[in-house]
Amino acid sequence: MNRIMKWVAIFLFCLTAGQTAELFSADAKEVYAARRQAFVEKMGANSVAIIKAAPEVNRNGDVDYFYRQNSDFYYLTGLDEPEAVLILSKRGVFLRGSFQRANELLLMRERNPHREMWDGYMIGVERAPDMLGIEAARSIDELETYMTSVVRGADTLYLKVENVGFDQPLNAELDFIKKARQRLNDFAVVDPAGILVPMRQKKDAHELELLKKAIEITGKGHLDVMRTAKPGMYEYQLEATLEHAFQYNGAEREGFPSIVGSGPNSCILHYNTNRRQTEKGDMVVLDIGAEYGMYTADITRTIPISGKFTKEQKAIYSIVLEAQDAGIAAAVVGASFRAPNMAAYAKIQEGLQKLGILKEDAGRGAVRDFLPHGVSHYLGLDVHDVGTYGNLQVNDVITVEPGIYISESVAKKYDLPKAYWNIGVRIEDDVLITDNGPELLSFHAPRKPEEIEKVMAGK
Repeated sequence: MNRIMKWVAIFLFCLTAGQTAELFSADAKEVYAARRQAFVEKMGANSVAIIKAAPEVNRNGDVDYFYRQNSDFYYLTGLDEPEAVLILSKRGVFLRGSFQRANELLLMRERNPHREMWDGYMIGVERAPDMLGIEAARSIDELETYMTSVVRGADTLYLKVENVGFDQPLNAELDFIKKARQRLNDFAVVDPAGILVPMRQKKDAHELELLKKAIEITGKGHLDVMRTAKPGMYEYQLEATLEHAFQYNGAEREGFPSIVGSGPNSCILHYNTNRRQTEKGDMVVLDIGAEYGMYTADITRTIPISGKFTKEQKAIYSIVLEAQDAGIAAAVVGASFRAPNMAAYAKIQEGLQKLGILKEDAGRGAVRDFLPHGVSHYLGLDVHDVGTYGNLQVNDVITVEPGIYISESVAKKYDLPKAYWNIGVRIEDDVLITDNGPELLSFHAPRKPEEIEKVMAGK
């Protein structure tokens, strides 16, 4: 390597080392090591687990999509690099070139100074044990050899396999399984989700710290929009305000595409085109989440673009807020995962009946015309995070997000006055389940209509 290349490599290392040090601190390494150990303890005596990193995905030409690691792989390693495979084995993996066995082996990219000059710093095999706290690391070039070795004699293989159609060719995982069974021995194939889902559902202190930071940043985004929103702004300008707050406060990216739906778009649940120009009197649904340290928030606020709710808008908003309060109150240890959903639906039905929008004898089906989605999901590494959907447990993090959506078609079906047309309201907050009751994590952004109006008025 010539002198210029050597200094470039040193510069890149120094530039990124500070960012990497925080991620791979001693405390963080212990967290990931404990997770791997817990996974291994739940495996059978003669089983092996293979967890793959996410691949890089080409967008077009020589441009790739922004890389985002596979959540399961990241949960067990903390590594945000492609071209990597984690192998876990209770009986141990025999390490080539030594007389040792390891319960955990990470196959990954070797460091390449020329590649680092273009694409950034890589940890590399030699540094991985120290930086990641992993027991052993080898080159990803040895993948096929090690996969054959660890499967030989195993009775169970933990491997996530995507289904393929009857008339489609086998994917790489299925092809490997087929050939390994033919050449070596038969073995059961088990989805590692059976072990990982309960582990990921219950958030540890490290995860909660990252989640709270993501939630705090997201709340700042909501506040910035409330302070600056005005009729005539485009949805993408509101989106830019939100996401500026994300970037400015240290979020790596959005946890999902930001939903900024104004007027009729406020009644489209997953609208994210965000191109319409707002008009005086519009309601705007802002469903957003910053991602920090790979964990995402998910907070929705609904604001009147003119700064003041109309009588009808406030009436609908108040029903949704009351329903959310009931849903949050129902989110207690031991309750069914559906308890917040049931409590919120009951309040939506009651509120719409009091307002005269629904008849007294209207059933659940009629309510679903106004609230067609569930009220809760788990939150964590994924915005719709994994979970068992059983009874709520301590350190579960869930959302509570009721809504009412009166599109033009729904308004006509129920013969509602035009003052109710295109009123979409969703209020979503992030809730930690504790022994002392539900803890509202997303308190940074106001929920009550009078508080929203006060912020929008600059007070």
